[in-house]
Amino acid sequence: MIRRDFDLEEMKYFLNLVELSTDDYLYIFDFTNDRAIYSKSITDVFPFASNAFENATAQLKAVVHPDDIDMLMEDLQEGFNGRRKEHNLEYRWKTVDGTYVAISCRGQYVISQGIKYLIGRISEIGKQSRFDNNTGLYREVVLENVYNEYCKVRHSRGFLMLVGVDNFKELNEKYGAKTGDEVLNILTDAIRRYIDTPLRIFRMPGDECAIFMPYTIEDNIEQAKNLYKRIRNRIDRVIEHRKYDIFFTISAGTAEFDTERDSFNDLLKNAKFSLHAAKLNGKNRCEIFDSVNYIEYIKKLGIQDELRRCISEGFEGFELYFQPIYNPQNDRLSGAEALIRWNCSKYGFMGPDKFIPLLEESALIIPLGRWIIDSAAKACNRWITNIPDFVMHINLSFVQIVKSNIIKDVLEYIGRYSAANNHYVFEITETIEMDRIPAVERVFKEFIKNDFRLAIDDFGTGYSNYGYMRDKIFDIVKVDRSFITDIDKQRNNYLMVSFIVKMAHEMGLHVCIEGVETKEELSCVRELGADYIQGYYYGKPVCVADFEEQHLKKLILG
Repeated sequence: MIRRDFDLEEMKYFLNLVELSTDDYLYIFDFTNDRAIYSKSITDVFPFASNAFENATAQLKAVVHPDDIDMLMEDLQEGFNGRRKEHNLEYRWKTVDGTYVAISCRGQYVISQGIKYLIGRISEIGKQSRFDNNTGLYREVVLENVYNEYCKVRHSRGFLMLVGVDNFKELNEKYGAKTGDEVLNILTDAIRRYIDTPLRIFRMPGDECAIFMPYTIEDNIEQAKNLYKRIRNRIDRVIEHRKYDIFFTISAGTAEFDTERDSFNDLLKNAKFSLHAAKLNGKNRCEIFDSVNYIEYIKKLGIQDELRRCISEGFEGFELYFQPIYNPQNDRLSGAEALIRWNCSKYGFMGPDKFIPLLEESALIIPLGRWIIDSAAKACNRWITNIPDFVMHINLSFVQIVKSNIIKDVLEYIGRYSAANNHYVFEITETIEMDRIPAVERVFKEFIKNDFRLAIDDFGTGYSNYGYMRDKIFDIVKVDRSFITDIDKQRNNYLMVSFIVKMAHEMGLHVCIEGVETKEELSCVRELGADYIQGYYYGKPVCVADFEEQHLKKLILG
């Protein structure tokens, strides 16, 4: 604390003079007599009756945000006791219109003639920069400052929890931004019910709030799980009390921290990943950061980046394999299914079950899908020379159907070759989403209009869309191989496949049985009247050259 004698009246005169050339508010706070004087313009913005007043501490508390009072009083007490040389704090003051604005307050502690003063300036930071007007919470930048201060002054452990509103974008679009703000206030009120310590709750970008919670007695991540449950239950009670005029759920991601080990950026990254995992895993849940899962996630991002690179560089490492489809009644080749394979320089050969979901997540399946159609059509055009009724089966992703102009792509790439459209079957894996989007049925009808055939792939493994079968949008049903394994020994499998074949035939549809590997299985499906067989018994997926060697050469030679 500075010790210096000065004339208080001269200081007041100097204060009034300087305020004419600055946007800041100058002040002199007399701790000893609990009096204060500010720049005259302060009453234009903040609800002080005068710029000079007695009972200054109480007057100050009346304009400070309730969540910031304890922090401010602690700082001022430190200065009054001589443990701080200067005051430098950012907090919130109420304005004359009842809203709060963030301020930066700086000053020096001075003793003059036995009286303790704080002399300095106040500047408005702005309503949006440090705290959120809607919820009244500090923003992410303050959370970062709080965490970094913890790192400087103490060794602490605890957790950071990010809480987000599920489907917040849809809520805003359906009900409007006002309802979105109301939802965020319900969330923050629920959190405040269990955490009333200042600088523990923060407003993050979008629909998220952050809870910064150092451990007090013991390190126990169960605290985070229990806190999430209490917040969620509180929100449920509010929704019920409001008679469900608004409904939403919340997800949370939690990461533990150690201030001697974790930077703020790492901590926030881990919490964001956990929140992302909670939403991917079904929402309305809390996930705790798991380093093993995070490493897998980073690897997945790396694979997606490599997929993107390979696609952009001429589809490097991609190759079409073809698995034969036979007519079981005469053992003659009737067609093939085109199957994508990827052998990249960085990760080596990778199964389609690993990389196709990543292609679909990133929509890279759309450009790769065009390449697949073109490559399959090129092979088909070549093989119909020897087998005039040869049919090429090409898989379509649901992403291609709903996120691209798939009909335009198909007509463009198949139109490059002379094989007619009826030489192609497009396979779609059955999914419940097909029934939810009216535009999907319109796309299917466009395929039929252009003389393409459609097949339901993996029929029976999930959501079976009998409506599309009834309407004869699909004319081929491909029975999943899980029903064929040991069909000669498993009566239930036999009965299930028998039912599917009979139903399809009575509806005028064809049946292709996948996964036939043994003579015994082949005998069963022949007996059941399958129209087509696909499986290792006739051949595994192979490259163009091997397919021609194994399945076309003997046909040509007779």
